[in-house]
Amino acid sequence: MLNLTQYVCIMTLFSISLSIFSAEPENLVTKHSQSCPENFYALPVLPEAKFCQQFSTNLPASLSYHSTNDQESAIKFYLDKAGRAETQEKSKGRTVLQYKNGQKIVIISDDGQGSQIDILVKSES
Repeated sequence: MLNLTQYVCIMTLFSISLSIFSAEPENLVTKHSQSCPENFYALPVLPEAKFCQQFSTNLPASLSYHSTNDQESAIKFYLDKAGRAETQEKSKGRTVLQYKNGQKIVIISDDGQGSQIDILVKSES
């Protein structure tokens, strides 16, 4: 049985996938970059971010990147810079931070050489 965090993550990824694949070609952007933004929809990005992949120029949108920071350091960064999350849950080795009533989600995973961070933004509010 799925817990709330797992359900929200799956549904968010599903809705983003639907939006991306149903988007007009001019709105669909996959941006691969060595230089990452400092912020993504008002959520901070770790200064050491590498291999950024941004999907879509319109909401919902997502940004995935890698950091050499370990998972605990990455979590601390988000809690310090973005503030206390409305919910913070750990599931299957991933930490899920939810902001703005679940409209902004940060998923931090250990990848063996640092962390993978996935930021999902459904809306600005």
